[in-house]
Amino acid sequence: MRVILERSNLLKSLNHVHRVVERRNTIPILSNVLLSAEGASLEMKATDLDLEVTEATPAKVERGGATTVPAHLLYDIVRKLADGAEVMLKTDEDGNAMTVTSGRSSFRLQCLPQSDFPELSAGSFSHIFRLDSVDLKG
Repeated sequence: MRVILERSNLLKSLNHVHRVVERRNTIPILSNVLLSAEGASLEMKATDLDLEVTEATPAKVERGGATTVPAHLLYDIVRKLADGAEVMLKTDEDGNAMTVTSGRSSFRLQCLPQSDFPELSAGSFSHIFRLDSVDLKG
């Protein structure tokens, strides 16, 4: 996976997604955020097995793929990068690590396999609806 995106877009999405992740977790994969790059967006997903948050942000996807990285660590790194910076997320060939690069800064994060990330079933509901977040803010 190799993705380039604006820091502000990445930070906004991570800010929403990382809140569902607990700092201390007995199941290591639940401390991670699932990153999936495809088309022209990067999708982020986090869960605590009761609640799942998914958000997509525009990105330049040079090589698609998916991996999981520590959610709070990635959020803290991106938060401290310079405003207006471009951020590159690049996984190693073996998928065991991801490098976060922006300007002269470079960070290497350990990854867990995408296959370990839990898939929550939506369940069966008699009524389903979608609502834009801007409508909720009123």
